Amino acid sequence: MSRSRRFIFLLCLPACAAVAVVWLAACAGTNGAAASSPTAGSDPVVLHVNGRPIRQSAIDAVRAEFRLGGTTDTQARAEREVVRRELVRQEAERLGISVDPDEVEARHSTMAGQVGGAQALAAALKKVPMTDAQLRSDLRDGVLREALQDAKFKAVSSTRAQARAYYDTHRASFRREASVHLWSIQVAAEGIAESALGRLRTGHPFDEVARQFSTDPEAKDQGGDMGIVALTSLPETLRKAVETAREGVPTRPVQGPGGWYVLKATDLRRARTLSFAEVEQQIVQALTRVRRSRALEHWLDGAREQATVTRP
Repeated sequence: MSRSRRFIFLLCLPACAAVAVVWLAACAGTNGAAASSPTAGSDPVVLHVNGRPIRQSAIDAVRAEFRLGGTTDTQARAEREVVRRELVRQEAERLGISVDPDEVEARHSTMAGQVGGAQALAAALKKVPMTDAQLRSDLRDGVLREALQDAKFKAVSSTRAQARAYYDTHRASFRREASVHLWSIQVAAEGIAESALGRLRTGHPFDEVARQFSTDPEAKDQGGDMGIVALTSLPETLRKAVETAREGVPTRPVQGPGGWYVLKATDLRRARTLSFAEVEQQIVQALTRVRRSRALEHWLDGAREQATVTRP
């Protein structure tokens, strides 16, 4: 089974956490020059912010970021954003705030996972176009921005009551879909699936049989282990087989997309709504992050008015 048809389980992300994730993407910044390293002649200085030069590469990188996010990428809008990001960097330097490189790498990996892997991310960047170095620079500025807002506005936070109100209003967002830990052997014909099942029934380990029989290269490499998957992500015939399967017992061969399957399911979790106790801290943290982000935006409005921004 190809990865595009793979049983991928996406944990239901509560709306408040989704707000935080979207904000992280929106607040990523770049200094541009370090990312693309063009020659000075092809990368002119277009602005000075409190005496610091801003080159065209910085503007271009932000415009690429806007395109990546599907929003308007005009020069004027990018210049405004670059100025604000430069003000964040200057204030962070004043306060002695630096970026954790491990956090940048973690976010890069998360982004790759969200779009389907490193190759999918590279393809998305190529369309913009945007280099991976520029993306990492954006992510560094995003991490720096969060560190700055946490340092400047540590007194700003959300309460348990506010979290409870959010939970009650968005309860449907905290529903966790039914899921299962799934193993799969995919083959071309029913007879081959019967042979694989026969070996399982004589005591051969599932991973051994999967590596021997499976026609899906990734499943073969992983011994048929598909990880945790949402039942709703499975094709109907496979979902019904999993729902009626005995815990840890291989199913009879079942036909599905691309061939025949022998499946094994464990750790079946029924669909349910997460309780407030389970998500309270997550909501508090997400709402706090949003409030601090708004506070930083307000500060930036004032800092921009006081900043000296000139053109060469």
